[in-house]
Amino acid sequence: MKKIALLGVTIFLLSLCSGCSPACEHDYELVATKDSGWRTYIVGSDFDTTGLEISLRCKKCHAKQVVDYELENDKNLTLDQKSVLITHEDYQLELPITVKNKYRIACIGDSLTEGHMWPNQSYPSYLSAAVSEKYEVGNFGRNGISVTGYGGSWDDPNMRYIKQDNYYKKSVDYNPDIFAIMLGTNDATGWEKAEATFEDEYHILLDSYVEQFPNARFIMMVSPPTQTPNNFNIPNDVIKEKVNPIQRELAEEYGFELIDFREEFEETDNYESKFLRPGDGVHFTVEGAQYVANRVWEVAKDLVF
Repeated sequence: MKKIALLGVTIFLLSLCSGCSPACEHDYELVATKDSGWRTYIVGSDFDTTGLEISLRCKKCHAKQVVDYELENDKNLTLDQKSVLITHEDYQLELPITVKNKYRIACIGDSLTEGHMWPNQSYPSYLSAAVSEKYEVGNFGRNGISVTGYGGSWDDPNMRYIKQDNYYKKSVDYNPDIFAIMLGTNDATGWEKAEATFEDEYHILLDSYVEQFPNARFIMMVSPPTQTPNNFNIPNDVIKEKVNPIQRELAEEYGFELIDFREEFEETDNYESKFLRPGDGVHFTVEGAQYVANRVWEVAKDLVF
């Protein structure tokens, strides 16, 4: 058991809560008034108290006082552990945590994620090689898929990404800690129909993930440019002028991390030959896939969840 002194000062609870009526018969509970940040841990690690603030709060008047505290079962966390015990005098708080063998990154997208005809050269495959031993990567991209079901390989709203059990449902079952999302390129080919529902359907997809994984972190990737012309008739101007702005807006609205591959590719000399496959004009070269993987890892490795 260890004792934590906040700011080096022992804080005594006043007999009356601040702002509370003198007639209030206080009924205190121990609460976390500031989170420690990390709620998901790797087995064998120790609980991180950085940023954690514990208070006694009156259940009736809700006034509170910051207190020092002690921790139990906070070392060498185990897979079956669901909480750490925090105590102050006779008060206790079970602070929920999740303990895993590894943190999981789910890559959500179309053929730019799955890898088209070269799955072993997809950016998730290179991301798997780049991450530290505490992380693993799942590839849930599907060739030809779109947000709306229009464009790409289909002209059917029942074929939108969220309807795909082998991809969307498996990404949920994967129980990710981080989502890396790059969808929208294929919608550009069916934009005449896709435009009406694109933003709404993207909201539906993102809301479904956020609601199921409230502690997860999200990386929204702005779709990169395509060559004009290209083998798949994916219009670069539609991606740039219609799809990309919505992707940026969604990242800002949800507070997601943003990687703008439109800007980053276009700022790279000879990006079409370096990052896009010759005779294809859409999918990544090995160098392009490695670039995307490295950028995702640069962002993912600093996320706290």
